[in-house]
Parts: sequence; C-alpha cells; structure tokens
Amino acid sequence: MLAAPVFFAVTFALLVGVLGIAYGWAASAFPWIAAHKKGIAIGAVAFLVAQSVARWMVIHWHSQAADAVHTTLVVLGMTLGIAAVPLLLLRVFSWSTSRRQRVVSADPSPGAGVVTRRQAVEQIAGMAVLGSSGATLGWGAARGRHMFEMTDLPVRIAGLPRALDGYVIAQISDIHTGVHVDERLIAEGLDVVRKARADLVVVTGDLVDVDSSFTPLLARRLADLPLRDGVTAILGNHDYYAGVDDVVAALRAAGIDVLVNRGKVVRAADGGGFALLGVDDRWAERYRRAGPRLDRALLTVPPDMPRILLSHQPATIDKWAGQVALQLSGHTHGGQINPGFRPAELFFRYVAGPYDVGGTMLYVNRGFGTVGPPSRIGAPPEVTRITLVAA
Repeated sequence: MLAAPVFFAVTFALLVGVLGIAYGWAASAFPWIAAHKKGIAIGAVAFLVAQSVARWMVIHWHSQAADAVHTTLVVLGMTLGIAAVPLLLLRVFSWSTSRRQRVVSADPSPGAGVVTRRQAVEQIAGMAVLGSSGATLGWGAARGRHMFEMTDLPVRIAGLPRALDGYVIAQISDIHTGVHVDERLIAEGLDVVRKARADLVVVTGDLVDVDSSFTPLLARRLADLPLRDGVTAILGNHDYYAGVDDVVAALRAAGIDVLVNRGKVVRAADGGGFALLGVDDRWAERYRRAGPRLDRALLTVPPDMPRILLSHQPATIDKWAGQVALQLSGHTHGGQINPGFRPAELFFRYVAGPYDVGGTMLYVNRGFGTVGPPSRIGAPPEVTRITLVAA
C-alpha cells in the first residue's frame, strides 16, 4: 500500500509550506531575522529531522520520552499550520502598507533599530495568533485527548425480546492506534469501557491509524475485556490506508469478530435475540472491494429480527434510513478541534451525538484517539454506553 508514504509526503510538503509562510512573516515583522537566513534554514531542517527521528523512536522503541518530543514537535507544526492563513494575511497587509508608504514618501525607511508602526502591528498580531493557537493545541494534547467521557444512551428497539431489555452495548470508535495512540492511552480508554459493564463492545472502524503493525497491540487489549458477548468490529477508511488484510487477520487471530457486509444473531437463546449487522467502509470501493452493502448483510440474518447496524461513516444512513432501528457510526471525531464551534459541520451533516433519520436512530461517536494533531479541543474522547430498551 502506498497510502502511508503518500500521506507522509503530503504532510512533509505542507509543513515545509507553513514554515515558509512563518519565515516570511517573521522576517518582515523582525528585520533582524532576515539577516540570519542560514541559521533559520538550519533550524528548520533540524526541526524536520527531529520529527522524523522522534517518530522512528516511538515506532521502534516505544519510547515515552520520544513520544513526548514528537508530540511537542507535531503540536508546534500544527500551530504554524493553523496560524498560516492569519500570518499570510499579515504579510499581505505588510506588503500593501509598504507599497503605500513608497508612494507617499521617497524615503520611508526608519533609522536602525526603530520599529515601524506596520512592524509593530505584525509583531503583536502574529505573536497573538501563534500564542493562542499553540496554547490551545498544547492543552488539547496534554489534557484534552486524555479526558475520556462515558455517554449514556438508552435506545428503544421495536421488537426487542423482553429478555434483552437492559442489554448494554459499549461503542468505541476511531481508536487510531499508532504513534500518538499508544498502549497507555488505550489503557486509559479501556478503563472507561470496563466501567460501562457492557455485555458487548462494538468498534466502529479506524482501529489503527496508518500502520497495521500496531493492530496486535490493540487486539490483545480488546480481547482481554471481560464481556459476555465479546468484541465485534467493522472497518474504517484508515484500516484500508494501513493495510486492511493485515488488520483483519490480527483482529480475528485475537478472537475479535470483524463484520464486513455481514450480520450475526446476538443472544438467540434470549427470546430470539437481535441482528447485529456490519458494513464495509466507503473507501473500500477504491480498493476494488464492494463497499458498504447493507443488502448483503441482511441476507445473513433472519428477516424479521430487530436490527442494529455498525457503519463507520455516518453519511451512509442516507442510503438505508428506516431499514434498521439503530446505526452506530464514528469517523468525524466530533470535529476533534472545536474552537467554540464545530468547523466539521461545514463539511459533514452528522458530526456527533444522536440524530433521527427517516425512522432510524443514528448515533455518531466522537472517537477514542486522534488523527492529525494529537490534540482534542471541545470534543472529548468518548465511550458510548447504549442500553437497549424493549419497545
């Protein structure tokens, strides 16, 4: 799979771009920086190399010290990325102001060491943008991504046997096991799962980030959960990026059932039970696979059973609303970085929480891990405790 190399190449190119924008602003706002181009270039190269080295150490040595260094460097890089647009706007402002000055005065340059009004504005505004972005992302990395919450969600299921009234499903999603979601963070989240005292745990996709070699670590921890009906998982787009066949093999080797356009009957001995269905991810089609096919999954269970569906991307509900009682999804991370509002709502119709869609309840879990910046703001990681209620 070329997904991981392409992902890192694009990330590297973007980082080089934002470093260039940051340098342009800094050289304009602080003229002394322009006189030290060689030192700045060496520092930028060292920054990029340090990120790669720290990442390698985390992957191969599982070093917590390297993880702290890598997280800090990634947060710094994301700070520059978030600040890139405001800094670019400041550069445009500086250019237009300087141009007007050249028209008005033949010699607008101040004396050595004198800060112009334009430079003062650039300095104050730029530092404010960088400081606020860095502080916010830093808090999200140090605290926000560790503040797991358990959400209680009672759901009435028509036709659910009385014997299963009160049956508990714990949903987790988007674990993204990898460099920034290590064994320690997984243990923190699974401690919350244990408190749910669930009968069944479902994982709604993106179990790993971009490296399938992390799957056995997660699979072992999931398999150790004390559950009456075990763990059932479906695939997400990142599981395909990482190498889907290796991911599925490692999960099944640990005893985790992976539903790919398939269903099964849960608790058949308790009044007939209910159908738990799982569809493939939408990205599967790009890998020459069938993609999400509820019709195929329905063929594997009796037609008259109450149905609960696992589908990684919540937008799939629009294809089959009304055909299942409950759809559990993830994918959006609840926006992950929400600075007082949810930017993700500009791109996604379903971002977090419950939705009633054509007679089907859709629940979108905020996710467990992170993607991109190892930080969460206004979107705490979530374990959803779903209690089925016979209707």
